[in-house]
Amino acid sequence: MNGSGGDASKVVDMLDDTEHRGRASWRDRLSGPDRYAALLILIVVAIVATVVLDEHEWERIVAVGFVGLMFVFALRTSQAPATWRWAALAAVPVMVIASAVAEGSREGSTIRASVAAVVTLLLLGVQVAIVRRLSTHLTISWDTIMGALCVYLLFGMIFAGVYAVAGHLEDGRLFAGHAEFTSTDTLYFSLTTLTTVGFGDLSMRADATRIVAAMEGLLGQIYLITAVALLVGNLGQRRREGRDRTRKPSRRDG
Repeated sequence: MNGSGGDASKVVDMLDDTEHRGRASWRDRLSGPDRYAALLILIVVAIVATVVLDEHEWERIVAVGFVGLMFVFALRTSQAPATWRWAALAAVPVMVIASAVAEGSREGSTIRASVAAVVTLLLLGVQVAIVRRLSTHLTISWDTIMGALCVYLLFGMIFAGVYAVAGHLEDGRLFAGHAEFTSTDTLYFSLTTLTTVGFGDLSMRADATRIVAAMEGLLGQIYLITAVALLVGNLGQRRREGRDRTRKPSRRDG
């Protein structure tokens, strides 16, 4: 398998990786590439931390720390370029400090909007890194499917970040009938929109964010019924170029 850091362009055979992982220690299993089941757990933990740790400012700082940990692990397990990893490592403490400074500051809304924008961009970078890595999988395995589910949850977090940026720029006037919003509100609204549950207890105030919400709902359904369904239906199958590489030459091939 390909274990070189920062090179996600080489094709890897996940069947060989699974056999190797069975003989590895638990530390090697977590530190190696394509550990998307562990990443999926980390994403869920980051989402729960963002929701639960939302009452006090120090709790929000801890939640940002959990999200930062998820960034670093995701880029590492996806074999992202070293520059991407260093950028994430540098951005995490900056986000934590900015979140602390925002409390009681006159420019609190602007700072929070900036932090939300940086988090959203980092989430996009993580998503791109995962997709790049999954595209190198020669065989569709459970790790491939776990990675696809990570991408799905990241969509919810990315759109929540977009809503947060819009809300902070509008001094908290994001949802109709609500003077303020929290990170719990944006995540809750984003995930229910992504899954098209749409309870209706929160609705966007501005037309622009309404359109964004509609696009999120469409994207969530299209992604599930195409990308994820296609991967599940082809579990254990090899990509076409992989089959061509392993196919024995025939007389016609010369």
